[in-house]
Amino acid sequence: MGRDPSAPARTSWPVPAAPRPSPWRRIGGALVTVVVLGLVGLAVAVAVVPAVTGSRAYTVLSGSMVPTLPVGSLVVSRPVDADSVVVGDLISFVDRDRARGETRTVTHRVVAVDPGPVFTTRGDANPAPDPHPVTAQDLLGRVWYDLPWVGGAAGFLRTGPGLMVGGGAVLLLLGLGLLVPRRRRPGDRAVRERG
Repeated sequence: MGRDPSAPARTSWPVPAAPRPSPWRRIGGALVTVVVLGLVGLAVAVAVVPAVTGSRAYTVLSGSMVPTLPVGSLVVSRPVDADSVVVGDLISFVDRDRARGETRTVTHRVVAVDPGPVFTTRGDANPAPDPHPVTAQDLLGRVWYDLPWVGGAAGFLRTGPGLMVGGGAVLLLLGLGLLVPRRRRPGDRAVRERG
């Protein structure tokens, strides 16, 4: 059956290809993606991994472990059996100041192990060992990994101003993400027909 000669002719017009986004938009999109992925990875390392593994995260507040652990580093210590700790390990422990009745969490290097076990520790930047030996009961864990300078930022984000800055940064990144144009796929192109 042939075409009806009285029917109007139909012509297909190809849709012109969408203009390529400017290099600045592509760079901006890639930058936003890298920042978002970095923040997600950081959140996993700081919060999710310790929570799942029973580890604890601590912020380095003094320079006693410089240059190994710069001030502001985040240290993640995983619980271990006290008998597995050897000289050279970095451990986190409860330091008890018996004279003042105070305790604090410290991360230092093991320089000697005595029966018990009892550990003698020293900060890498300190000239002498710590005054109090560490017993197995005060051992919190062996350092699993550390993230330089992240602890200071994490501590700041827990404060009121830090929450506002962090929330503003998240909103800014989301807004920038919305400005990046969606990349068209070949299946998105349509052919317009004129009758």
